[in-house]
Amino acid sequence: MRRLAVGVAGLLLVSVCAGCSSSDPPTAGCGPGLPTVSGAAGTDPVISIPNGTPADRLTVCRLGSGTDQVVRPDDYVLVNVEGKVWAGDRTVVDSFTNRAPQGLPLSTAMPAWRHLAGQTVGSRVLMVVPPKDGFGSTGNPAAGVTGTDTLVLVFDVLSALSPGATANGTPQPYHPTATQPRVGNGPHGPTITVPHGVTPADRLAVTVLRKGTGAPITNGQTVVTQYTGVVWRTGKVFDSSWQRGIPQTFVLGTGQVLPGWEQGLGGLPVGTRVLLVVPPEFGYGTTGRPPDVDGGDTLVFVIDIVAAVSVG
Repeated sequence: MRRLAVGVAGLLLVSVCAGCSSSDPPTAGCGPGLPTVSGAAGTDPVISIPNGTPADRLTVCRLGSGTDQVVRPDDYVLVNVEGKVWAGDRTVVDSFTNRAPQGLPLSTAMPAWRHLAGQTVGSRVLMVVPPKDGFGSTGNPAAGVTGTDTLVLVFDVLSALSPGATANGTPQPYHPTATQPRVGNGPHGPTITVPHGVTPADRLAVTVLRKGTGAPITNGQTVVTQYTGVVWRTGKVFDSSWQRGIPQTFVLGTGQVLPGWEQGLGGLPVGTRVLLVVPPEFGYGTTGRPPDVDGGDTLVFVIDIVAAVSVG
């Protein structure tokens, strides 16, 4: 069953680099006895871990300057990250290599990662994370991290967005007929009202409600969205990033989202708000998405394209 967007799980925090400085030193470190990092922000880092036992304290060190934008504690951040376990120099996450970007609300991250607040977008940050500032005494078995492992993490801070980020495009005229959904404004993003007693058409319908001025989004980009989804048959919301208060991220063109999203969003500029009517062929098909979406249900979405970045 396809998901609407890819969430962050375990240790994985991934995205792509936008606006990273190319003038960072080729090799940098935070001081004696600490790891060093080769490569400029935006390139795959090479982490060299020294011999010896790591100190039992959190170390956070900026290795390269970024832009003037400072990450705030409640921001939704996009990052690339490589992470190793100090003992054994063992890699446990590497988004630079797998090119599978995602984002994360900083307020929900592990304690150490929250120290990305105060860093600048475009910077590279090294962290040495003892267990008490990471996964604690239980570790993270799914990520191969024990309760005594010290982690070494290198982040490229790529973007930072407000949790309430929305499309900033120019409003477009929309005058729905008696057979089309209506869109309003609610306390948690747009509202969708489905026409009562009307059988939806069996084709994908795309209506631009706000026209963005950014670059058109293309396959392979990491796209950040806000959205609300309603089942045509019931008129009820079955999923909403606005209600959760967390934007959602996916890679366009990789099957991470519904076919209706792939076809309906591709080529639209960043900053656009779009109304999608998605027939089952381009939604959840005959299997549905229990308990809210039955097999054969048509879905209605309002989606904001908030940001998009490209994998280098």
